[in-house]
Amino acid sequence: MMKTPKEPILIFCSREICYCSGNFFAHQLGAAFEELGFEAEVCEFTREDDFDQVLEPFTGNAYRAIVDFNSLLPRLEMEDGTPFLEQLKGPFFDYVLDHPLFHYNALVREAENFHAIVLDEGQKEYVRRYHPHLAGVHMMPLGATEALFQGEKLPADKVLFMGTYDSPEAVYPLVQEAPEPLKTYMKHLIERRISEPTLPMEEAFRHYLKEQDLEFSDADFSLLMNAMYPVDAYIRDYFRKAAVDELLERGVPVLAVGEGWQKYRHARECLLTREKSVSFERSFEKIAREQILLNVSPMFNRGLHDRVLAGMANHTVVLTDENPYLQKHLKNRETAAFYSLHKIGTLADFAEELLEDQRLREHIAEQAYLEFSSKHTWRHRAEQILSWTE
Repeated sequence: MMKTPKEPILIFCSREICYCSGNFFAHQLGAAFEELGFEAEVCEFTREDDFDQVLEPFTGNAYRAIVDFNSLLPRLEMEDGTPFLEQLKGPFFDYVLDHPLFHYNALVREAENFHAIVLDEGQKEYVRRYHPHLAGVHMMPLGATEALFQGEKLPADKVLFMGTYDSPEAVYPLVQEAPEPLKTYMKHLIERRISEPTLPMEEAFRHYLKEQDLEFSDADFSLLMNAMYPVDAYIRDYFRKAAVDELLERGVPVLAVGEGWQKYRHARECLLTREKSVSFERSFEKIAREQILLNVSPMFNRGLHDRVLAGMANHTVVLTDENPYLQKHLKNRETAAFYSLHKIGTLADFAEELLEDQRLREHIAEQAYLEFSSKHTWRHRAEQILSWTE
């Protein structure tokens, strides 16, 4: 008996994301679908391309799933004002890689079969509440990739950080120049989130409104959150700087790979080695060569950043800020090494221990790799997306 052919998978990459990560994710996910026996096509384009020419071949065709990352597509409309997404026949999943507040202009659009995938359990509830028109909201971390590198790791004499640097002072003028009452709101939220690093921004804002006896509709609340994006940017940069500051002050050498680190200043920056950014694909090779990888992700305080999984996939111990999701799904000193942003000294304490204790490093790296292999490959992510289409 002839088998009914499977509907294909369509994966877009409609926006340029830092270090070309979106393109990399698209191809990794496409390869995973093909491993599962599906035909998968990846379409990459940018704002400079002719959208009609790029997208026309896909309209009207039936797909089992359509995926994009930080998608531009929900904002596109036909000449008669109908959403472009409704020209695509199949469930569309926008994989949102930042806090959803940054993607308000996409998520607010209404279209049939429009789903969002977010990286954080709190952000899943946020999208469900403030964008209830979506067909589905799902929480799922990104996958990670094993590097081709199979050589010996470098000596355990430093901590690696992969990521961009910008000083929090460079972001703060966006707060100072904002009109009232936004400026007051943002200053309060920054203070609150520094004192309570695992408090999601939306919860901090709700607390503030209650204290001030203020109330907004859900539509106005989500619009205000979008306007206060500098808060999330500031908090990211603030804690990224605080973590590296703490390591250097305690004499722990740091290798920082990414854009902007030439702007970083510290009395002991002689302990900081700066390297230029590499493509996302090559970042796994960097991670695989090192023994300890630092993660600082206060933007996802109910989730799992892909930097954690990158270390786990490449036998590199991940030293990460703890949050309720990580505490539930990973185990301290077994599959990861947790420190507290609230008590930043715990970062240097654990870093020093890891640099000195080879057996502990090897144990965590081995257990973390087993955890990654059993739960967090791109194949696992493809299987999960397929389950949402049944």
